[in-house]
Amino acid sequence: MTALARWCLRRRLIVLLLWLAALGGAVTASSLIGSSYSDDYGAQGTESGQAAQRLESAFPDRAGGSDTIVWHTDGTTVRAAAVQERMAETLREVEQLPGVASVQSPYSPQGGGQISEDEHTAYADLTFDKPTDELGKEKVQRVVATIQDASDADIGLQAEAGGSGVAAAEAPKAHLAEAIGLAAAAIVLFLAFGSLAATALPLITAVVAVGTAAAGIGLLSQVMTVAEFAPMLGMLIGLGVGIDYALFIVTRHRRGLRAGLPVVEAARRAVTVSGRAVVFAGATVCIALLGMFILRLDFLNGVAIAACLTVLLSVAASITLLPALLGFIGMRALSRRERRQLTEHGPRPDRPTGFAMRWSAFVERHPRLLGAVAAVLMAVLALPALGLHLGTSDQGNDPAASTTRQAYDMLADGFGPGTNGPLTLVGELDGAGDKLAFDHLRGEIRDTPGVAQVSGPEFNGSGDTGVISVVPDSSPQSRSTSDLVDRLRSDVLPQAE
Repeated sequence: MTALARWCLRRRLIVLLLWLAALGGAVTASSLIGSSYSDDYGAQGTESGQAAQRLESAFPDRAGGSDTIVWHTDGTTVRAAAVQERMAETLREVEQLPGVASVQSPYSPQGGGQISEDEHTAYADLTFDKPTDELGKEKVQRVVATIQDASDADIGLQAEAGGSGVAAAEAPKAHLAEAIGLAAAAIVLFLAFGSLAATALPLITAVVAVGTAAAGIGLLSQVMTVAEFAPMLGMLIGLGVGIDYALFIVTRHRRGLRAGLPVVEAARRAVTVSGRAVVFAGATVCIALLGMFILRLDFLNGVAIAACLTVLLSVAASITLLPALLGFIGMRALSRRERRQLTEHGPRPDRPTGFAMRWSAFVERHPRLLGAVAAVLMAVLALPALGLHLGTSDQGNDPAASTTRQAYDMLADGFGPGTNGPLTLVGELDGAGDKLAFDHLRGEIRDTPGVAQVSGPEFNGSGDTGVISVVPDSSPQSRSTSDLVDRLRSDVLPQAE
């Protein structure tokens, strides 16, 4: 570590140029090649994963992504001539757009169930010809724009689009959370250091590392499955650890300057001592992230590798780029007041003072007592985990102004909350007896508590696979819906086998 720090300080311009070249090269390559993130979060080996695979093979026409077109009227009904004419024309336009396979209109003979009882809300099933992660956001955004253009205040018509594909295409590119985090970190660092130069170094180091990693993650998505949220997660982790690791080194470097050490020697000692802690901390974080491989979920494997890449680059930047930058700013790592005191009074020993010193001394005097108290406190705080209920989120959590949230609310108000997340039962059939039993299963499901509506069964061309759609009486993220799934799997379905 000492030799690395010394080399980076002596060749600081080369180090800076190498990092800028890495950042520029990664960003350029990512821009030219593009990314191929996945929004397929299926879990192979689970019942749901097996059902999805069976459904895709038995019904190839359903292999594309499916979303929903929803419209609502105030003061008139969806069957009013003006509304029906406008929406029918919109649905025809949507069906002709690139990437759209079919649109099932509520105005067709088979679409009566797609109009609410009060006739103020209706929806159409939209099917793309490919999974939405393969389709391209531009095509989905064009579909959404066409749908929203149908809204007309004069006839009280509001049209929106909902579904996972629309949600992915609607996701904002502006990294507001990261910008707020950087601003908050800058304020805290400036209050702690009192020097703009010292404040900027951890931020610059983190941004360069995270920027390089973000572009690298985009390239990584071309060769392996990487979830769409991986860049955001990697960015948040990278900014956190990048600023933290750089802070270790900058703090020790400033301490060395106040003790009268030359800039190069203070930076070398800081990297030698704190750099080892940074490397160890980064390795620990990577080991923890790679623990996601235990879950054996392909999309999480990509997330783990992407996050590890960000952490590794943050560590590398902290022990190479940061010392070079420390050499560039020289004594400006100290505030003006600290530099003036150093000039007037000379170096002073940096004795620990304040609450932190008193608290650490207290802990050293009573290690067993405080260790026991900490263990009890952690156990008490962990007790709620015994009643932890895992579930899934739905688009009811989206921003109120988003088209997915408005479509979600209109469907829930018009048809019930379960319409936003129908359950699909897939049966593998062998002969007429299985087909008859599967047909009778519909009645048993309808009588199950928590079920609002059952449709089907529908069979594929060869008759070896059947599908029943079940609409719960609760929202997709409700615990009642999870309980219904457990009830169907444990009580209802085994009786039909």
